[in-house]
Amino acid sequence: MQPAPSERARFLHAVVGGWLLVVGSLGLLGCGSSPGASGGSASFGALDTIETTEVPRDSVLAVLARMDRAAFDSAFARLDAYGVTRHERTERLDTTGTTTAYRTLTLRYAPGSGPGTVQQADSAGPFRGGGLLSSLTPTAERRARPANLAAEALDDPPAYLAPRTQEAYRYALRRDSLRDGTATYVVEATAWNDERGDDQSIRYARLTIARPSYELVGLTTARTSQILLFRENSQTTLHLRRAPDGAWVPHQTRVRAVVDVPLRTPRQFRTVSTYYGYTPN
Repeated sequence: MQPAPSERARFLHAVVGGWLLVVGSLGLLGCGSSPGASGGSASFGALDTIETTEVPRDSVLAVLARMDRAAFDSAFARLDAYGVTRHERTERLDTTGTTTAYRTLTLRYAPGSGPGTVQQADSAGPFRGGGLLSSLTPTAERRARPANLAAEALDDPPAYLAPRTQEAYRYALRRDSLRDGTATYVVEATAWNDERGDDQSIRYARLTIARPSYELVGLTTARTSQILLFRENSQTTLHLRRAPDGAWVPHQTRVRAVVDVPLRTPRQFRTVSTYYGYTPN
């Protein structure tokens, strides 16, 4: 079961965000491949994954069936309850994966819904040549509170959870733990590279599920999508952490995207955002 075209377009907008506005005018959009996809001119390389152990399929599906996604879905909404610092680094990469330009921004948000205060900003490379990234002057948009990446990273339901399409995936499961000692399950779903999984846009997913609550607290998704003339390959990661009061809140997000536009030179972009310094309201 594939997401509707409008849903795929919404995800592309969320993943690439301002990049389409920025790099489209600079001729920087490119193409690439994601795990399980072929024909791209660039590759993300090895996924940020951990070794898993093959277990009976029913055991993995039983864990997924009990998964509670409430904490994951509401993590960004909880940000308004805290003061928090967000450090973001956006990079442009060439076809070999080498960073050719970057922009960093550190913001401090007070509790509430207001924009952040810039603590530090820097950039280097061709981003200075024009477009929205050409200036270090903090704009209102750049100081805005972060969008809810969780809503875009996890479809409802994703193909690897939907009974109609689970046969398109192979699964693995292991026990692990977070740095704070929280016991977890780690589940991996990988689309088969044959007729069973070839039509699935989600090529890979890794879910971190807390034990014994079964709360989803981490997700990595690699997908490929075709939208009109755009072919998008993306890898999105969202990790949660405990706030001082014990609530699950964003810890780190990573987005890496390659967009294939006709007659453009292949390029990749990635953004890493880290959230720290949580203080309650």
